[in-house]
Amino acid sequence: MGFVPCQSDPDVWMKDCGSHYKYVCVYVDNLAVMMKDPNKFFVDLKKIGGYGLKGEGKIKYHIGGNFFCDPDGTLVYSAKTYVN
Repeated sequence: MGFVPCQSDPDVWMKDCGSHYKYVCVYVDNLAVMMKDPNKFFVDLKKIGGYGLKGEGKIKYHIGGNFFCDPDGTLVYSAKTYVN
């Protein structure tokens, strides 16, 4: 699919799309994807690899951390649930 592993963390996969990058973070059997059209990625993944995924949608919680968007739309990571 054109992704290459990050040199500092081989579980982070990147794809240079010219004006932006796409990222896929892998942890055991969990994926977190950061891209403009994640639905297309999941459709392609199912077509190419036959992988069926569950729990697709906006990221809210992943590997001990909460995710939300601040008022300007920036994705924010918080360890609130983990700390509690």
